[in-house]
Amino acid sequence: MNMMMASSNEISDGKQKTTAFSLLQEELLNGCILSYNENLDSILKHVIVPQSITELTGYPGSGKTQVCFQLCISVQLPKCCGGYGGAALYISTNRNFAVQRLTDLAKDFTRQFHQMGIKKDPDVDLNEKTILKNIHCIKIDTTLELLACLTYLRQYLVDKNIRLIVIDSVSYLLRQLDVTNRIVVISKFFLELRVLAEHFNFAVILTNDFTTRVDGEVTLVTPSFGDSFYHLVNSRIILSKTGFAFRAKLMKSIFCDCKEVEFNI
Repeated sequence: MNMMMASSNEISDGKQKTTAFSLLQEELLNGCILSYNENLDSILKHVIVPQSITELTGYPGSGKTQVCFQLCISVQLPKCCGGYGGAALYISTNRNFAVQRLTDLAKDFTRQFHQMGIKKDPDVDLNEKTILKNIHCIKIDTTLELLACLTYLRQYLVDKNIRLIVIDSVSYLLRQLDVTNRIVVISKFFLELRVLAEHFNFAVILTNDFTTRVDGEVTLVTPSFGDSFYHLVNSRIILSKTGFAFRAKLMKSIFCDCKEVEFNI
């Protein structure tokens, strides 16, 4: 991946003063990205918003990638239909970008909303082909490539109308580092990501895996990378699956109260 390096300062032209009321108006106008799964959206409402970072964590098979796919599709709807009228960028580190599964979801989504009459809106061109064209994908293999990718995005995003960036999974790469280097990379990673999200006004979703932590004689199963990572995300949603039932638990949010729901995929 041949990428030009640039500093965060080149993106930020200086901080502007504002008021709390202006920020509230901006949040209301921006709205949020929904999945169009009624139960799941009771958690996602007001959570996945521009300029924020949401972490989806859980065991393998808990639905993290599936939810990411669904949000990459629904973000393409115009605001009048509850979307952003924008594209999505999927940064894949673990080869979980299953095109056939994404295609099936796009077909289902198109069918569902055509049945609701959205096809009558001349401004909505929603079909399987356009949905897939509006989901860009970058595959990377190392943390060095990940940081280089974030630098490259400054140029890549200029004419793409990206409103959602998914990184699936951040833990797959960070586990390649020793603890000392990992702390440095996490700090730089979040700094660059926040600068980009603010400048280009997109939402971010990171997927993270569970790990086992030993505290004395107690063994805990917890999201990877501990409290330092937890404090850097705006929202954390834990996904799980029992039998055929999926559950989503909002553990942290700067926007709304924590809650838990059951949903189907």
